[in-house]
Amino acid sequence: MYSEINTDQLGQAGEYVLSDVELVSFQAADGQRPKRISIRSLVSEVNVYEALDQKNLSGTVILTDAQNVIGHLPLTGFERIEFKLFTPGTSRGYDFTFETGHPMFIYKIADRTGVSPRTQMYKLHFCSPEMIVNEQVKVERAFTNTYDNNVISVFRNELRSKKTIIVEETKGIRKYTSPKIRPFEVIDEFSKNAESKVFNNAGMMFYETAIGFHFQSIESMLAVSNSVARPVQAKYTPKPANIRDSRGNRDVIKEMQTVVNFQINEQFNTLKNLRNGVYNARVITHDNYNKTFSEVDFDYATNYNKSFHTEHDGSGGLQDTKSIMPIFNYKDNKFFSMFPQGTQYMVSTTENVHSDVERVPHETNLPKRLSQRLSFETMSLNITVPGFTGLSVGDLISFEMPSYEPSGVDNPLDLDPYMSGRYLVKSIRHKISTTSDKHEMTLLIFKDSVYTGYPQENVNTLDGREDQESINILKYDLDDTLLDNTEGDGVFK
Repeated sequence: MYSEINTDQLGQAGEYVLSDVELVSFQAADGQRPKRISIRSLVSEVNVYEALDQKNLSGTVILTDAQNVIGHLPLTGFERIEFKLFTPGTSRGYDFTFETGHPMFIYKIADRTGVSPRTQMYKLHFCSPEMIVNEQVKVERAFTNTYDNNVISVFRNELRSKKTIIVEETKGIRKYTSPKIRPFEVIDEFSKNAESKVFNNAGMMFYETAIGFHFQSIESMLAVSNSVARPVQAKYTPKPANIRDSRGNRDVIKEMQTVVNFQINEQFNTLKNLRNGVYNARVITHDNYNKTFSEVDFDYATNYNKSFHTEHDGSGGLQDTKSIMPIFNYKDNKFFSMFPQGTQYMVSTTENVHSDVERVPHETNLPKRLSQRLSFETMSLNITVPGFTGLSVGDLISFEMPSYEPSGVDNPLDLDPYMSGRYLVKSIRHKISTTSDKHEMTLLIFKDSVYTGYPQENVNTLDGREDQESINILKYDLDDTLLDNTEGDGVFK
């Protein structure tokens, strides 16, 4: 990661290498090679996106075109774009060339504007070829295998991808007949119902990075095994630029991990968490064949210590003191997680009658999966840092959040005790500006636990208030009182 950068090749933070950028025609005449046009001199900005909730890599290229490239190629919507982008001193980057990597496909032209009589600006949108194939193919066949092998099968056969795929082993066998839907929809069906063979999580993520495609659980991003927390790949801090080491030399590695700016998207939303089943949920299962039903309750507090989270107790293992759920003695020593009827789901188990394979129980998988996904939305930030192609979504980073203590406070806090700490990278936007010759990236980071555990309060401040006599008043009684205090002409006495 950052420690592996060869600083002899990296002069300053934000430095980048962008190879020649070429557009390649989709079709060619018989016996001729596809037409190629270099547009590197026309490029004013390049953006590359990757995200945990986005199946493919995608991006945009903004062109300032005084050569009418858009007319001479011409661009019709199936052209390829080829280039390489990487940070000097690193081995990892984006290779979108035909010879050594996988070219991207242009699928849209937007924001076309004339800026002078002979110059125009427009934006080319591109994506991985798997996204194009996904729109052309429907899956209509039966599956009887593990969830991970089913995903590999769709990936290789229907999507016809030769890219690397990193797969986490899953529990159980999934019998499924695809009803003529797109490959990514089939993968979604396997992803949402799968459970890790190692971790106590539910549901898988399917996404693409510069390395390849991934089919893995969130918990596998947080831990190396079922007993060891995964180390962070970067330590970002809002410090001034031009950092010097003990000898007065520029510390490029620290400059690379300096936060340019940040924005807190959400710190907590208790109502949202209660409504969507983060803290509690009840799953009602029904079997139409046997005419039976049952209820299964999910309790966040009970399940919390069974899984890894972004923060840990320092030993490298599971921890139990840094939950996002406030320790709130609501009533009769009950917590938020003890009201499962607040969120209810209906699940059919009728299909189990016709299946003789080991299945993943939906009644426990569903609330656990939704609780985990939504708990990560509780604390999220956008941070902008110098660009680095060695970082991927799914990596863990740490962020030092300033405390914003007022002046004159005794024993001021250097860092925010709750917002600082370990975060998971959910999305990355790489922005290359050729005009300013700078590479920045904006990270969407989130976490499901706090750096410092919330205080455990034992006193219920509402005690005694609920026992007071309730008062119900009729509106007409108030009106009678009002009339008694008026003269005959309606004037108040």
